[in-house]
Amino acid sequence: MDWNKMVDSLTPEMAARLQQGVELGKWEDGTPLTEQQRESAMQALILWQARFGQQTQHLTVGADGRINHLSKQELKRQFQEQHLATLKPQ
Repeated sequence: MDWNKMVDSLTPEMAARLQQGVELGKWEDGTPLTEQQRESAMQALILWQARFGQQTQHLTVGADGRINHLSKQELKRQFQEQHLATLKPQ
């Protein structure tokens, strides 16, 4: 398998589906992932995130290919900002 060609062909939507499958352990139709599928999907996601993603979330792969490790304080701040944004009165 040519990983570079495969990763280059992934769209953001396809990457999101792979990520959902890895996180839930099953595909959208409910079919469970095999261990090999899960490992391959994870490898593809890591490569895709490193190449195309502008991820800054904790434990995601940054553009430099390194895993983002955020401090506990930064994680708390992000969590509070997200929930404050969703709880604003209308």
